[in-house]
Amino acid sequence: MRLLDRYILKTYLASLLVVMASLMGIAVLLDMAVNVNKFLDLKAETGEMGFWAMLATMADYYFYKGFYYFQLWAALAMLVAAAAAMARLNRTRELTGIKAAGVSLYRVLWPVIVVGLLLNGFYIVNQELIIPHMAVQLSRDPDDPDVTETFDVEFVRDEQNNILYAPIYDPKTQTMRAERKVFEDGRITFPARVRIFLRDSHYEAVGTVEAESAAWDGRLGAWRLEGGVKLPPIRKTDLAQRAAARTEGQPFPLYYTNVGPEEIERHRSSDFYRYMSYSELKALARDPMRGNRLQMEVAMHQHVTQPILNVLILLLGLPFVAGREDRNYFVSVGLAVALVIGVFVVMFASTAFGNAGHVPPIWAAWIPVFLVLPPSILSMEMLKT
Repeated sequence: MRLLDRYILKTYLASLLVVMASLMGIAVLLDMAVNVNKFLDLKAETGEMGFWAMLATMADYYFYKGFYYFQLWAALAMLVAAAAAMARLNRTRELTGIKAAGVSLYRVLWPVIVVGLLLNGFYIVNQELIIPHMAVQLSRDPDDPDVTETFDVEFVRDEQNNILYAPIYDPKTQTMRAERKVFEDGRITFPARVRIFLRDSHYEAVGTVEAESAAWDGRLGAWRLEGGVKLPPIRKTDLAQRAAARTEGQPFPLYYTNVGPEEIERHRSSDFYRYMSYSELKALARDPMRGNRLQMEVAMHQHVTQPILNVLILLLGLPFVAGREDRNYFVSVGLAVALVIGVFVVMFASTAFGNAGHVPPIWAAWIPVFLVLPPSILSMEMLKT
């Protein structure tokens, strides 16, 4: 590596570190402002633990969030850092001297592009490997960071194509249970039971398993069902009748599945699909029973297009931030931010149309790429070296 490459690389990495830290700080502050009431509730609940215990809990919460924030800010950080580095070289007239020595501006920008590609490689690893393994932590609520409050299991699909449902899940005991209603005369009914909707490989219903409760057995990798019975598929006409009274059927004490407590807690958040890998999204998007199937498909295709867009945004903006030697530092950074915001607006509109079904999901993901690609090529061609 030449001395020039090392110098430019050092300048760019220093700018990148500052910009990324600043953007992460802004993201944390905005999140804290939105969730201030939840953090105050957390403080009230942990009053006996003291201030430092609460601070450690918040640090743990935002440590995992940092990996997700990186996905949001990566493209902006790469371009703004490049703008800051080039503006610094322009301000000290170093870039003028480099060009006067006969060094092409393409050669000057090459270390920046290489770092951008490497950072984009980490973006893909983070998207496909790291974040999916942190999905449980990322799905936590600020006022329940240890996931102790009960919640409902909203139709979670397992690898056998079956769907798990429960009106109440207790993460402390790792137990799903039915909703009980006790009358004055001692009668007990279950307005909503624990249910496992059994389906074949073509997503056709083949039966239903019902139980009063289901406790996870980690050693077996199965749910132990209390009062579990296997019944024919549920029809709308007998749903109310089946819910009100105890049902009879074939005993079903165990259900083996890959959906354990972690998977259930992962699906707790309404936007859980944002923390899934391409292969996981592909499996869910194939399920015709999902109400948000279009969102899954759009997110799946964006796992392919977003890394491409990150590179295109960098190539589109570099000539704007490095092509003028008389440009003010803040003007260069402002142009970089404006370019990224413009691309993000296109992505947002395209995603909204895809989620609403106005355009096919694959189009929704690729339209921004097709719109940004020609200007990126033209921008690099027009760069004055």
